[in-house]
Amino acid sequence: MELTRELQEHSGLRWVLEQLTPMSPFGRSAARALCWYGPGQEGALEEELDNVALALDLWNGDGDALTALRGVTRCLPQFHDIRGSFDRDPGSPFDLVELFEIKHFLVLLEQVMEAYAALPPFSGLSFAPIDGALALVDPEGRRLPAFALVNAYHEGLAPLRAEKSALEKAIRAAGESEKPALLEQRRVLAVREDQLELEVRADLTRKLMAYQADFLSNMDTLGHLDLLLAKAKLARRYGCVRPEMSRDGSIALSGLRHPQVAAELAERGEEFTALDLELAQGCTVITGANMGGKTVSLRAAVLSLLLFQCGYFVFARSARLPMFQRVALILADSGPGAGGLSSFGREVHLLDGLLRKAGEGRFFLALDEFARGTNPQEGAALARALVRYLGGLDCTALLTTHYDGVSDAAGAQYQVAGLVRELEGDEADDPRRRIARRMDYRLISTPPGAPCPRDALRVCRLLNLAPELIGLFQTGL
Repeated sequence: MELTRELQEHSGLRWVLEQLTPMSPFGRSAARALCWYGPGQEGALEEELDNVALALDLWNGDGDALTALRGVTRCLPQFHDIRGSFDRDPGSPFDLVELFEIKHFLVLLEQVMEAYAALPPFSGLSFAPIDGALALVDPEGRRLPAFALVNAYHEGLAPLRAEKSALEKAIRAAGESEKPALLEQRRVLAVREDQLELEVRADLTRKLMAYQADFLSNMDTLGHLDLLLAKAKLARRYGCVRPEMSRDGSIALSGLRHPQVAAELAERGEEFTALDLELAQGCTVITGANMGGKTVSLRAAVLSLLLFQCGYFVFARSARLPMFQRVALILADSGPGAGGLSSFGREVHLLDGLLRKAGEGRFFLALDEFARGTNPQEGAALARALVRYLGGLDCTALLTTHYDGVSDAAGAQYQVAGLVRELEGDEADDPRRRIARRMDYRLISTPPGAPCPRDALRVCRLLNLAPELIGLFQTGL
């Protein structure tokens, strides 16, 4: 499945990924390269979640395991990305900077591997041996944080450098008339030294490139380990839960939160109302008051599915989720239409593209205020027809609407509790805050076909609209 930038932005997945804190360039690359576990990869997904759970236990633990974890995390930020050095023409030798970076990588990796060996084993995560490569760049075994082409690399280096050193001493002691000849001798020795060093670098390059697959494999392992630790830190920070895999295709989310919306509310001193949601195959409809959080419910459900199938814990108290071939979210206000399409034209175009692939596997679809962009009579008829049609497909769908009768053919219906709180004395306050204080955002299960709430006029009053306009609206209703 393609996790488009639009889907990531609208669901909130992009915001969640921005909260990750991988410590190495390999971990950051792994976080950007989202791994989607589709149907048939249940075992791989469970293994990933097992590893996140283990990482979370380590972060919450103490003793030797925590010491070993700190040994790993101390090294991760010190790595440099050297993958580009191994994408080269075999006839192009490493330069001294590249050889230093390779040695730096290998010395750090040795320390990581030593600490990693003291940790409980992560499933499917192992490092390739590096002793041979490390011996090439550190022949004296001193593990110093520097690299030099030492005499041990070539039998001709030691005598040549000794001769050069003696000559330089003679140059310093010589008179002006003797120096030109001595300097020319030094130049010849320096050229010869450069030639020998080039031979050494070419030989080192050839031998190190034989370990190319091990280098790249270890970089991938470092990135995966770093990402697992970052996933666990994210779960720890936000109180996320490991989702249980649903084998019957049903969805059950308890205490569901949308972290991005919750963070925005927290900045204003407000609190997110956790949601409970159960979905079965077919289409479930959500109705409710304006500004009642229906769209947030859609986004939170989609975000949970995306996180689950990317191997993350989810923002809920408990979660049971199935695996889908595709997950789609079509919002009513998702920006201008492509190719000159209206908002309605755009959403039906997106819907058509999804439904044309309906035979390719079970999918999840979330639709916000479907057909709101056309006239109400047609819109209601189209929404009802779509609910009925989705009920016959191999999918789970969630649709929000203000239209009556849309849920008649739905498998289930939820209603936002709505404006149920009566308060006085805040008439001068910000209208949005006044509405939020009175709004109960919980989702309440109602029978399919139950009429949509009628809260528009009350919302208008809370928005402090002019009395003349309120009267006009009241007459129209």
